[in-house]
Amino acid sequence: MITFGNETELRVKIAPEGGEDPPVLALEQDRHLYAELKRADFHGPRYEVFAGELWRYGIHTLTAWMRTGDIVRHCLRYSVAFDPSETELAVLARTSEVREALAVDSIAAAAPRFVERSLRGGEWDPDKGASMSTYFVGGCVMAFGDVFKAWSRKRRREVHLLASGLLNTTDEVFPGQLSLFDDPAETVTSRDTLRRILHEATPEAAAICTLMLRRPELTQRQIGALLGGMSARMVEGQLHRLRSTARKLAASGKISRPQFSEAGRR
Repeated sequence: MITFGNETELRVKIAPEGGEDPPVLALEQDRHLYAELKRADFHGPRYEVFAGELWRYGIHTLTAWMRTGDIVRHCLRYSVAFDPSETELAVLARTSEVREALAVDSIAAAAPRFVERSLRGGEWDPDKGASMSTYFVGGCVMAFGDVFKAWSRKRRREVHLLASGLLNTTDEVFPGQLSLFDDPAETVTSRDTLRRILHEATPEAAAICTLMLRRPELTQRQIGALLGGMSARMVEGQLHRLRSTARKLAASGKISRPQFSEAGRR
């Protein structure tokens, strides 16, 4: 709910997570606050404080939902298309920088509509049972769908380019010293072996390999940052899966057995 104390102070109190209806008293307080803001034509010190607190509330709520995974449920509630990959959900859960950037962009997209249509246009109605903060966050969730889609497309495009670049590159780009394999002569000189392994890999794993081979000075944390905010632990998880894939291919006789080193620094 949204309440205000003295002449200059306004506060947004976080509504119960999950969108439960606020109590009658909270809606009445919102009604009085809205009347105060409307009389000031949504300008002036009171409105500025109100808007700032609402932004902070929106960021707090969206980032919390991304961290816990509840954003999936809320997107479904508002019929927002949201189709993240397993890796992208993990990025949202583990990377605060990505959560905050997506939340800020979502709020920046939703705020003008909220001000013009919900506040000035009178679209928000306390008699319908939703507080102003709940109504605002609903608009932010609807904006989040397009913001996430744009971020996801850019990230997937960059990962795909890196992944395909490794498979289609010439031998000249591979340095003489490789940290991905203990014996470069056994694997790197065999492009067919590398292709067979990476054909079974995720795009993220192939992109990680590209960066490790072309920029061996990068740490796992730096590699993850270049791949849309993956953590060092996520990078290592992708490499662990890639090692397992290579061992299974070797066990089936499809490739010679590769000897992986613990590549990359955290």
